[in-house]
Amino acid sequence: AAGCRIYRDAGHGRFEIAAQYGSDSKSDALDSLSQVFRQDSQVQEISVGGWRVLAAATRYHGESNGGLCLWKTGDQGAWDADHHLIVGDVANQLGIANQQVANHEHILTLSRTDGMTGLLNRRAFFEEELPRRIGRLRHNGKTSALFYVDMDNFKRVNDVHGHQAGDEAILALCEMLRKLSRPGDLMARLGGDEFAIWLDGVSAEVAEQRAAAVIEASAALRRFSGDSEHPLGVSLGVALYDPVTGENLEELLMRADEAMYAIKNAGKGGYILAQPPGRPPSPDGGS
Repeated sequence: AAGCRIYRDAGHGRFEIAAQYGSDSKSDALDSLSQVFRQDSQVQEISVGGWRVLAAATRYHGESNGGLCLWKTGDQGAWDADHHLIVGDVANQLGIANQQVANHEHILTLSRTDGMTGLLNRRAFFEEELPRRIGRLRHNGKTSALFYVDMDNFKRVNDVHGHQAGDEAILALCEMLRKLSRPGDLMARLGGDEFAIWLDGVSAEVAEQRAAAVIEASAALRRFSGDSEHPLGVSLGVALYDPVTGENLEELLMRADEAMYAIKNAGKGGYILAQPPGRPPSPDGGS
């Protein structure tokens, strides 16, 4: 064989390459095998882009979850019966392996994400992602920003309209935050109506612009309000991380938390940019 490729189900009718060995000079042609993996249960010998290809779907409990293919040049002749048997047996084993990988990834996703919103959970955000991002910043020297986002008057929504309305409000906030996010931003639901956002490589000016945009967009949440005297909105505590200060993660989190409480005490519905390490947050730093 000139090469071998293992595919796995990537969802939405697509297959992705899980492993490969050998020449892939006709990679695009081999990708056309997905139809074989979806429909055929037997080992198939076909011609693809000048290659003689032996292909078989991998299955688990009768359902296709990937595929296996081997190829060789057309002048090497047909594959024999033993090759067909071996490929079929290996495909059966790979079906089990593909399912085990999928199960592991599903468990990993459940351990890292919030079940309702699909955002990162508290543990994944604080224990895995933030330490990794901060470690990288210590090498490139760029500043970044941590946002604490807390919904204002959320309890009133649940008390007046019920928990289903509260859930809808949380999902509406998540969708709003996603629309305002960039590739590479991190978002997490910390619990209840508390969220966090991490913006990589931004200045204080850009962080404030983003915070102001969140506050402006949050006006759309008022439709969920418990009553007109307690409008649903958000408050933001923003802390800029600068690696040259030597600030650790715990100190950064404390500054963002203090900024959040400062804006809550100042009347809610705005943001405060925390002062640099060692200085208290000021209500003059937000809107």
